[in-house]
Amino acid sequence: MSNSENGYMKGLIFALLLMVLFPCCKEPKPIICGTEAKVVDLSGLDGCGLMFELADGTRLEPEHRVYIQAPTVAEDPLYHFNLKAGQTVKIDWVESKGLASICMAGPIVFITCIKEM
Repeated sequence: MSNSENGYMKGLIFALLLMVLFPCCKEPKPIICGTEAKVVDLSGLDGCGLMFELADGTRLEPEHRVYIQAPTVAEDPLYHFNLKAGQTVKIDWVESKGLASICMAGPIVFITCIKEM
């Protein structure tokens, strides 16, 4: 190995060592359940069930994913939450893209945070 190749290898090893010792990853965002919602039972409507109703009347249909192995609370908070009609909760969500439902009472959303009030 020439001196320039040797110096390059030392620099590469030093850079890798720095990345291992001082990871550059950001701290995870704090989970904030910021929107109050009421759990409503719309099972009387075709294809509907328990949904979230916001203060402005908007209804959100929660996405219920199917798993081979149960997810963690961080991966799917709703999976571990026992929804009941009449509950008041605080939630955060992202709209589910590319999903369809016969309920059509509101957009389908994936719940990213849920807390009972």
